[in-house]
Amino acid sequence: MSQHPDAHAPSDSDVILNTLREQGFPPLESADIPELRLLIGRLRQAQGPPEPVARVLGTFVPGPAGLLPVRVYQPRPRPGPRPLLVFFHGGGWAAGDVDLVDRPLRRLANATGAVVASAGYRLAPETQFPGQQQDAYAALCALAARAAELGADPGHLIVGGESAGANLAAAACRAAVEEGGPRPALQILVCPPLAPARNTPFASYREKAVGYLNTRAAMERFWELYVPDPDAARDPLAAPLLAEDFSGLPPALVLTAEHDPLRDEAEEYAHRLERDGVPAVVSRIPGALHIFFLLPHLAAFGTALHDIERAVRTHGPTAPRDREGTPS
Repeated sequence: MSQHPDAHAPSDSDVILNTLREQGFPPLESADIPELRLLIGRLRQAQGPPEPVARVLGTFVPGPAGLLPVRVYQPRPRPGPRPLLVFFHGGGWAAGDVDLVDRPLRRLANATGAVVASAGYRLAPETQFPGQQQDAYAALCALAARAAELGADPGHLIVGGESAGANLAAAACRAAVEEGGPRPALQILVCPPLAPARNTPFASYREKAVGYLNTRAAMERFWELYVPDPDAARDPLAAPLLAEDFSGLPPALVLTAEHDPLRDEAEEYAHRLERDGVPAVVSRIPGALHIFFLLPHLAAFGTALHDIERAVRTHGPTAPRDREGTPS
């Protein structure tokens, strides 16, 4: 695991938390669904101006219950083939949309040279598992089939997501293995929730239970909104960490935040991938909150962007590969 230097240097976390308190930002676990969606949407106001990209395209792809919105970011021109990075937003499976990650994904496209396709999905509680997971997998399949049309290399697919979207990205990778679907060369998971929050054994859920915006109580509520049935919540397509076998999954970059209840389970996912022979890199960002990826003006986002750019380059079409297509 890489932990970036200056782990004890002052971070932006206290400033963010103090600002949210001053603004009267209520605890996420106590907000009703309309208020929760408004609160998550308010984070866009802190993201700064949009970074220009070569082109932004709005489109739709078919999902199991209707069309799913997609926003495609084509990066500034650079030599060589461009990967297709299919990305899913966060929001506890109950909030968020493609607007929430617009600013971060513009920067991601330009930094990596990838065509980034931001895919929406249905939200809880109106839709519950497996609805969101099925939407994400349908979007991955449909966008992979349209890679060339979108200006990307059809042979270089990446999947990623932030928070609940990272859960859906990991589940889409597993579904692709189980159903013989498109095989991403890399999964990029930013602060993923990968196992039910209630009765979790992970220390970060105790150490970071309160005081860092994303709380243990909030995660318990989000899981209950997404998968109210405890038995269904143990399905590896709902909780990817609960799978028995991780072999055959794509290599992973797992980005975690120091001050996040989800930190330890996300890092455990990377360890289990490695246990079963899948390359995985963990990057824990010191001083960061769970929402750091949504605040592209912060140093934590810049650190993450550097790690993502390096991972995309490592697993890109120019990387040396063995006969099975795994980067050497």
